[in-house]
Amino acid sequence: GNGAILVNKEGKRFVSEMETRDVVSAAILQQTDGVCYMVFDQAVRDSLKAIESYITAGIVFESDTVEGLAEQLSMDPAALRQTMDTYAGYAQAGVDEEFGRIDTSMGSDLTTPSFYACLCAPAVHHTMGGVKINASCDVIHASGSALPGLFAAGEVTGGVHGANRLGGNAVTDIVVFGRIAGREAAKEKPWA
Repeated sequence: GNGAILVNKEGKRFVSEMETRDVVSAAILQQTDGVCYMVFDQAVRDSLKAIESYITAGIVFESDTVEGLAEQLSMDPAALRQTMDTYAGYAQAGVDEEFGRIDTSMGSDLTTPSFYACLCAPAVHHTMGGVKINASCDVIHASGSALPGLFAAGEVTGGVHGANRLGGNAVTDIVVFGRIAGREAAKEKPWA
């Protein structure tokens, strides 16, 4: 959201970086080797202190030039240069003619040296499926009835987040539904 772009191993953008995680992940998986690079400039680095932990970890490529960055990534320098120049024009105009990224999310025009890249690939960090629950966190059988004494909360449940979970919402999900499930389970006292 601070202005980085995603490019494939050929040095080309392939998706609006601000799409939902499922859309971006599917697009990445269609690229060579199912990976891409997140590319940004010094202005983006300066705007987001979280990047420093990636740099300290040694997972970020860095160069004073776009072409030097492309060489480190084993991609065609001319292709990455063209992608960067095209994106800079979009950012300056406030209109992404290729992928429709909105101007408020473009941030930097990615023209301020130094230039950076890190390898990106989709990973599962939250499941979206699972057992159905009701407002009391009872697990619901396929027939539609609650299964007595069986409660669920967190990632094991499905349908709580809709079609696409927003980052950070899982914590609220765990706390809220975990408390409800615990309270309801305590009411039953199956051990008494």
